[in-house]
Amino acid sequence: QRDTLGSWAAYCLFVLLSSLIGDTLILYASTHNVFKLNKFIVKVIQHIAVCDLVYAVTAVFPAATSLIANSWVLGDALCYARVYTSYYIYTVGMAFIAVLTTTKLLLLKYPVRCAQWTKRLGHRTCSLIYIIPLTIPAAFLIVDKNDISFDYTAYNCQHKYKADVWRKIMPIIGVITLFLPNIVILVTTIPTLKYLATAWESARRVRGSFPLQGTLTVALTATIYCIATLPVFVFYITKENPEPSLSRIQFRRIANFMSMINIMSNFYIYSLTIKSFRDFLTSRISSILSACLRTMTTSGTTSYK
Repeated sequence: QRDTLGSWAAYCLFVLLSSLIGDTLILYASTHNVFKLNKFIVKVIQHIAVCDLVYAVTAVFPAATSLIANSWVLGDALCYARVYTSYYIYTVGMAFIAVLTTTKLLLLKYPVRCAQWTKRLGHRTCSLIYIIPLTIPAAFLIVDKNDISFDYTAYNCQHKYKADVWRKIMPIIGVITLFLPNIVILVTTIPTLKYLATAWESARRVRGSFPLQGTLTVALTATIYCIATLPVFVFYITKENPEPSLSRIQFRRIANFMSMINIMSNFYIYSLTIKSFRDFLTSRISSILSACLRTMTTSGTTSYK
């Protein structure tokens, strides 16, 4: 059991570091015009990075800490903050991915019209997205603000939904904040993947270039998101027995931790698919290595004297 918890803790720490470093670099690069993509999409990428950072701090870090300590050690205030913040911000991030995939599909279908979309429009659109998922923490406050406790399956604080009224309002909230964004992601990603496959085949036939980094980036982001969140949806749509089996408890833990892949994956996706971002990282790493080498050389020379 301890070995298993140690493995999950190491995984959470890896996700946490990947998000903190990767999403910070994404934000820095996006504000310095490194991404050579549509301005609207760049603004959405910024907001996704912000959501990933917030979720990493409010959900992944507490999970890693709890796994190491084998209990909740961060206090009641952070337990409540974890539930109210991470439940909300994860839903916002999901909505942003839906906006990202929809925007890319519209750019493919109406390139001239959508090419005029600006960063300001992207920022306004994202600002509206932040409003709708506020129904989740608002519902927590109204129905039962204290129905929160530590869960040893997810190794995090969770809302328990014990009040009978949740049976009536949860389907409505679930459809608006979870079901609809995922349907949008699925419906918009499939034609984007088809377009990507067609363009790839056409480029291969004529032995031409394949300058579709924006399409590939969005397609990979959506595909990895769907793969990472699929176990969570399978868990919640399957019938749960009054006394859940050990295998179901383990599946829930795997599904919960697997969904964290979305928090760190964007950095690796952008590094793989966006050449300008890759060049930016290469130049920064080279600068850091050169600075370290100069420091070591200077220190060595001083010691010799």
